[in-house]
Amino acid sequence: MAFTFVRAQLKIITMKNCWLLFFTIFLVGVFPQIVLGGSVHVEGRWGDDRIRTVFPKVPEVSVDESVLSIYSADSLSDLTITVVDAEGKVILEECITISSGETVHFTLSEITGTYQVRLNHEYGYLVGDFAM
Repeated sequence: MAFTFVRAQLKIITMKNCWLLFFTIFLVGVFPQIVLGGSVHVEGRWGDDRIRTVFPKVPEVSVDESVLSIYSADSLSDLTITVVDAEGKVILEECITISSGETVHFTLSEITGTYQVRLNHEYGYLVGDFAM
C-alpha cells in the first residue's frame, strides 16, 4: 500500500517537472531576446524603395550588461557605429567591416544611463535607444 502511494507521488512530481521543462523551452523559443539578452529595437531607413535590387538584411543590435553586439547576416563594409549618451556626448564611434554571419562586440564602460546607438551605412541609417 505504501509503495503504491510513493509511486503515485513520484508520477505527480515527474509530471510537474515535464510541464516546467516544456514551459521553459517554449519561452526561450518564443521570446529569446527577453530570456537570453536585451535586443535593441532600431528603426530608420535601410535600402531604397526606388531601386530594384537586393539590399543586405538589417543588422541586429543587442546589449548584454556592458557589451554592445552587432550581428549582420550579410557582409557590410564601412558601417559606422556611434553610441551617444543622453547629453549627446559620443561614447563610442567605430567604422567597421562585418563579414557575413559575423557578430562584432564592443565593451562599453561600466556607467549607467540611457544611450542611443546609431548605425550609418551607404544603404541607410538605423537608430535605437537602450539603457544600462
